[in-house]
Amino acid sequence: MRIDARGAWASRDGRSDPERPGGLRSPSVLASALVAACVAFACATPADEPEPSPSRAALVASAETRPIAFAEDPAQARTDDPYLALERLADRLKETAAIAREAQPSRAPFGRGEGALHVLRLLRRAVDEELAWADTRHPWLQVQDERFAKLALGNPDNLYLVARCEDDAIYRLRGRLGTTADFNVQVYQGYPGVHRPFAAHGALGLDELEVDEDGRFEILIGGAPRERNWIELRPDSRRILVRYTYGDWTSERAGELGLERVGSRGEAATPVSDETVAMRIDAAAGYLLDAFTGYLAVTEELYGALPENSLRPMRRLGGESGGLRGQYNATGRYRLGDDEALVVTTRPSDARYQGFQLGTDWFEALDFANQVTSLNTRQARLDPDGVYRFVIATRDPGFANWLDASAAPQGQMLLRWQGVGPLSAEHEPRVELVAFDDLPNHFPAGAVRVDVEARRRQIAERQAAIEHRYGLGAR
Repeated sequence: MRIDARGAWASRDGRSDPERPGGLRSPSVLASALVAACVAFACATPADEPEPSPSRAALVASAETRPIAFAEDPAQARTDDPYLALERLADRLKETAAIAREAQPSRAPFGRGEGALHVLRLLRRAVDEELAWADTRHPWLQVQDERFAKLALGNPDNLYLVARCEDDAIYRLRGRLGTTADFNVQVYQGYPGVHRPFAAHGALGLDELEVDEDGRFEILIGGAPRERNWIELRPDSRRILVRYTYGDWTSERAGELGLERVGSRGEAATPVSDETVAMRIDAAAGYLLDAFTGYLAVTEELYGALPENSLRPMRRLGGESGGLRGQYNATGRYRLGDDEALVVTTRPSDARYQGFQLGTDWFEALDFANQVTSLNTRQARLDPDGVYRFVIATRDPGFANWLDASAAPQGQMLLRWQGVGPLSAEHEPRVELVAFDDLPNHFPAGAVRVDVEARRRQIAERQAAIEHRYGLGAR
């Protein structure tokens, strides 16, 4: 690959390739894209309230046959006017919103507001993917702030950093390990869409990473194979994702990390043409709708056939579908009234990390800084009989391991185990729906109880830890 005179990526045969763009013209283009699209969304005339919504499976099946003109599609109308591209992005936003209105998650409590936010989060991700990270000759690791990002049921215990890459380049990742419970680097192919499937193929974690006596390391991504600290770049590789996984939010720290494309250090960015900016905006428009239906498809696969208030058996991930290679997880659904509670029982394991979180039916995390919607085994309290009992309820039951479902009385559950050998049947979580007032009868004597002040302290500690994680808090 090379960069042509206009600043657009060009393939080996010299044709412009909008999926492999060069530098970013100006932050104002991003702002214009968001403003124009959001204004169009806000001004659109809402349709009449729909009949009972079609299933996710029906919407996904419809999406698979729906034509989507991506930026690389020669049939798509071309223009060197970025403002016309913004209008096309606004049209795609309206189309996505119309599908969201019909989707089943919109029927859940708070589902319409969460659905609109889900579309806007995807819009933000589309702008990041196709514009903010477009200069793959000068890559940078962007911190994904999960307080808003939330997509794909993002783990509240993770600090995610992401950068775009090119499949025929070589990247150097240098750093020093911190003190987090786990650390992983993973490479992704494709997109999270129905038409352009998302896949993860390369990963390097603490078990394989070679570090020196000070915890420093260097990883090469792409290029000739190496025996240690190397990740392959297969065709269509486009994203590098780093996960720092926290156990103790208060005391653990992420490490140092820097990314460069080999051979590009000191190289000035190339000016970007109007046509290239228009192409990138068109790429963002294609990303938006395809990713929306792609996440519907993933949600249908993981949760669609599950009865309410149940969990699937644990499974170990190979990483191919985007999850972390070697991780065990268990997915589930819940639906609760104010007079009900779900008690989920799990056992300790030798995992480096073991966590539990709630999410919306839009496959998004809940507010984890200002509510207790997730707990890992460094935060949860073990009962006297040696097991963890988590209570999912819409009001505080007074037990230590409460997961607050007030913002999502109907939603999703996800348990994760990382850095662990084979787990046996005794580690399978158990789920029991009980009457809220009967909860004390489902706990052993001596189970930890908390009062209102203790819960406030718990939330205050979470708030301070998250502020520090994202660089806003002082210790």
